[in-house]
Amino acid sequence: MHTIQKHHACTAALLLGLLLAACAKGATSPTAPTRPSYTPVSTPVTAATATLAQGQIATPTVHTPAVQPVQPTSTPAQVIAAAAIVNGQPISLQEYEAQVAMAVNALSQQSATPQTAEEKAALLTQLRRQILDALIDQALIEQAAAREGITISEEQVEAEMARLIGDDTAKFEEWLQANGMTRESFKAQLKQQLLSATFQEHVINAMSPIVEQVHARHILLLSEEEAMEVFLKLRAGENFAALAKQYSQDRSTKDNGGDLGFFPRGVMPPEIEAVAFGLNPGQTSGIVKTSFGYHIIEVVEKDPARKVSDDMLATWQQKKFLQWLAEQRALAKIQYLVPLE
Repeated sequence: MHTIQKHHACTAALLLGLLLAACAKGATSPTAPTRPSYTPVSTPVTAATATLAQGQIATPTVHTPAVQPVQPTSTPAQVIAAAAIVNGQPISLQEYEAQVAMAVNALSQQSATPQTAEEKAALLTQLRRQILDALIDQALIEQAAAREGITISEEQVEAEMARLIGDDTAKFEEWLQANGMTRESFKAQLKQQLLSATFQEHVINAMSPIVEQVHARHILLLSEEEAMEVFLKLRAGENFAALAKQYSQDRSTKDNGGDLGFFPRGVMPPEIEAVAFGLNPGQTSGIVKTSFGYHIIEVVEKDPARKVSDDMLATWQQKKFLQWLAEQRALAKIQYLVPLE
């Protein structure tokens, strides 16, 4: 997989880990559908641990509505303590606070850099929003699964729980105690994750992997000055592939002339994607800036209906699932009942 593709595969893995509340150690290349793959001796099972394991807090990519100062809904018998309400469904305030506490504990154990009080406060605010957004996403998935008649049986949960615990029950109990969890709360989170994974598979299976794709080359430079130098050489008629071999800083593609192969929408940085799909075969772009550096892109050919390659399929599927989730958020009525600023 090319350097850029690896970056987005990792990004997608982290985003999916957030959505499915998966617990992971480090970023891995994604597979789809992804079943929860955490173990009792890993980091706490929270909505944020996939990102916390990287020693950072990632800002959610989906739009978050403004905090609405509304009162929690209530039943005739009692007032429901909720952190948010999603399409009339309350998100337990107790569950939200418990996940925040576990994530803060995990972060405190992993953070090796001293932080000021202001930095800690900003990080906690970001963490709280991230966790609540993950719980909201989970609620949207559960609601959609219910509409589709998708459920997880107790037998499935028990079997997966037994697989995760293995023979070392004592270590599992020790892990539960260290993370302020009980077997019941662990089982409840596991059931949520299994449902999320199953529903993700359901959504993905309904999508055709035959889509528009573009075959492109690129030259990656680290400075705008270098990019301009190479760009002028191209304008003077020098060969794109030869210049890529000589100048490109993308080690995974420079030896084959900067060839990125065919790719669909959603697996490359958006700046590259927008330019590549906007060019005609044979055309070369100007200088395109991304977080990697400065690129010059040449489109070789286009295919309006090509099957997504196996090495990009998981990333593409996860991207499509995130798009589905963003659409659900846009249609949902979401009320935030806890301060997040």
